[in-house]
Amino acid sequence: MTSCISIKTVVDESAIKEPYKNPLIVILYDKYNTKKFSEKLKTNMELQFRNANIKVEFIFSDLKSSDELTLNQNDDLNTKINNAINNDQKDIVFILKPASISYQNNAKFVNYSLTGIDVVTQKEVWKARFNTSSSFETNGLAKKAAQKILERLKTDKVL
Repeated sequence: MTSCISIKTVVDESAIKEPYKNPLIVILYDKYNTKKFSEKLKTNMELQFRNANIKVEFIFSDLKSSDELTLNQNDDLNTKINNAINNDQKDIVFILKPASISYQNNAKFVNYSLTGIDVVTQKEVWKARFNTSSSFETNGLAKKAAQKILERLKTDKVL
């Protein structure tokens, strides 16, 4: 099986007056299922954005398991996000997280959601769902995903 990526997006064009110029991308991962791919995706996204001369900051964080018994588990992540917004006047925050994971015939299928939230209005202005499938988690798959995400953000005039 070869690796495959598909992406679907929805845009609130009335909310986007001009492309955003100072994004923050928060990549959440499941430490048992998506950490390696998410690390590769982050590395490839950093490269894609740098090559496109788009300033971007990343936060990489563990998506806490719902079965963990912890208090205030999101406080650290929220603090990091708020600090990034306040220290560098971010105008949009993208939250990328795994939505579902399944396995079939030695292939791994992971669906991700990626939501763009305007910092000023606190409203979702862009949302994507992308699906990955691969027999192995390869750097090539992460590279394809990073390319497709950036292409769609440009095509949809978000960045």
